[in-house]
Amino acid sequence: MVNAEALLYNDESVDMLMLLDYESKFCDKELRPLSRTFFSYPAANMAYQFKYFTQLIVWLLGMLKARADWDEYDDPNTVITNMLVALKDVGVQVNVVPGKLKQGHGDGVCLVLHSLLTEVLRRTNFEWGKPSYPDEGLADEADVDSDAEIQSVGEDEMPGGGADEEDDLMYQEDEVKKPDGDEEDDRGVLDSSVDPREWLLEVERVAPKLKIQIPNDDKEWRNHLQQTLGFKAVIEKQLPDVKAQIEKLSKELSAALERIKSKETFINAQFDHRALDYRTQQTELTTVQAQYTELNEVVMNLQIEEKNVREELDLIKNEMEDRSSTVTDTAPIVKMKDAFKKLRMDTRQLEVRIGVVSHTLMQAKLRQRPQENVKNLYGGVAGEGDEDWKEEGEM
Repeated sequence: MVNAEALLYNDESVDMLMLLDYESKFCDKELRPLSRTFFSYPAANMAYQFKYFTQLIVWLLGMLKARADWDEYDDPNTVITNMLVALKDVGVQVNVVPGKLKQGHGDGVCLVLHSLLTEVLRRTNFEWGKPSYPDEGLADEADVDSDAEIQSVGEDEMPGGGADEEDDLMYQEDEVKKPDGDEEDDRGVLDSSVDPREWLLEVERVAPKLKIQIPNDDKEWRNHLQQTLGFKAVIEKQLPDVKAQIEKLSKELSAALERIKSKETFINAQFDHRALDYRTQQTELTTVQAQYTELNEVVMNLQIEEKNVREELDLIKNEMEDRSSTVTDTAPIVKMKDAFKKLRMDTRQLEVRIGVVSHTLMQAKLRQRPQENVKNLYGGVAGEGDEDWKEEGEM
């Protein structure tokens, strides 16, 4: 049974779509204009109904400058999930189960469509105008005699009163006064001089006021009692035939059940050994599955250990490569050889400088020796000159 709210939401949604001029901006040869109960009931082609719903949501999201993250060829569950996310992003909060939207009809679809259309109209600054009611005036009230109303008697006590006279008065028409000699006009074709438009306006004005109100009847329980007695008589009349048919049907069903039970017993007896084999194989399967689970856990642990060993092996390989690269590298040896050559050259230069300095010192001492000899001749100490000569000879 369709909820009344779904019908209301669907009807209002169609009105709002017409306000947005969807017939010219959205509809095409495939997507026809909607009926006022299109999303309330399941259609013959539910795929077309779901496609119409999704395409309509995409069009409305485009009016809100939002992008739909789905395609018409996507899975329906993915489409519904992305649709709810897009509605939440534009500020439309709906509490709907996604499974109901997948159907393409129902309360959830109508609620989502109505909420989104309301948001679109709100952002486009649309406002509903106040209804304008035509001034029909008040009906003329009949004059009431207060004395007759006070001294009136009941309707049941009035002579010739009752429902028959009220019906006659309701359908009574005023007779038009005609001249006495105009009998041919009564038999001729009647020509109405009333304008049909004015007649329709008068019907629309008077129709709401011609409502028949049935008063509460105190004897209503008696009607119910008479209906109950009538139903009882019908039941008592039809009960024997129906009871005989039901008993016959019960016997046939009992016989069918007996046959089914006998066949079931026969089948159980014939396939007992197969059932035993099945139970045995089921037990073996359970055992094998338990063993498989244990071995699978062992394999998983070994795989984890293998992974750790491989990581350690990679680290060791990297260290060995670094060491081998440092061992085979001859750049330090070349640098050491260059340093030795430089030291030898520096040593040779130092030896040359030492020799030059020694030679210079010896020349200086040789220049000083004649002067010392002269001093010795003229009263100098004789031994001092010899010692200096010896020192110079030793050098």
